[in-house]
Amino acid sequence: MRILVPWKPVVLVWGLLSGMILVSFVASSLLAGKDPFAPRAKKTGVTQTAQQPSQSHKAAQTPSR
Repeated sequence: MRILVPWKPVVLVWGLLSGMILVSFVASSLLAGKDPFAPRAKKTGVTQTAQQPSQSHKAAQTPSR
């Protein structure tokens, strides 16, 4: 026995939900003042560059004390 699924309504509902998610993402980004389609910087690279000068600065201070 086969269960028949009406695919047209399923696809329409899926597309409607996907569109609503996309629209809400773009709207929330614009309300926050950000460009929703701009490439984002990787957080690992930002944290490494922020930590390296402080570590080298601390290392430079330690021998002089």
